[in-house]
Amino acid sequence: MPGRTDHVVVVGAGLSGLACALHLLGAGRRVTLVERDAGPGGRAGRVRRGGYEMDTGPTVLTMPHLADEAFAAVGDSLHRRVELTALHPAYRAGFADGSSLDVHTDGQTMEAEVRRFAGPAEAAGYRELRRWLERLYRAQMRRFIDTNFDSPFQLLHPDLARLAALGGFGRLDGRIGRFLSDDRLRRVFSFQSLYAGVAPARALAAYAVIAYMDTVAGVWFPKGGMHALPAPWPTRRRTPAPTCAGRPR
Repeated sequence: MPGRTDHVVVVGAGLSGLACALHLLGAGRRVTLVERDAGPGGRAGRVRRGGYEMDTGPTVLTMPHLADEAFAAVGDSLHRRVELTALHPAYRAGFADGSSLDVHTDGQTMEAEVRRFAGPAEAAGYRELRRWLERLYRAQMRRFIDTNFDSPFQLLHPDLARLAALGGFGRLDGRIGRFLSDDRLRRVFSFQSLYAGVAPARALAAYAVIAYMDTVAGVWFPKGGMHALPAPWPTRRRTPAPTCAGRPR
């Protein structure tokens, strides 16, 4: 950008705005953060009802290292500020026929659960799906997700060809169907595109990277709820009221 950038205004004190402000501060900028609500958090807010505190948006955390990078930019640490509990299983999927599936992020545990749920052929398909999700994540994260672009020409990179070779530009439900035939399992590994507002039948297969975050990389619950991340320090240090946990599915 032309001109001075020593003072930056960040609009919105949600998780993205707060992370942006921390990275800017760590880079030596002066930052003004503006927020329309009474406090920080954005969608990661909190309401109190009947003596309970409830998250108003996300209720679990994936990829905590991204939040830790923001804290580290100013010499701090996510784990110093927030107590995280790894969830095993990450969640339980329930279906209209009365069946249920515990979704684990550990590969061997999840393979055994899939075998119990749908048989050995589906367990073998899950193994292949997990390997594909890991390759898809590597192709997207280093070049597209965790990268700033100043020009569309920067998209022209060998990783774009790798993403295409992995089927990332096909349809999500069709790609998941190459690994799993059980419709219930296919939904478990494709519904994540709904987080971005796109139905699996219309979403690109590249959206499966969200399933990687959900079902491979790990899921954590912050003590005090997701609002513990953006909450001011005094709020984090007090004894919280009972918290209703569990991501809406």
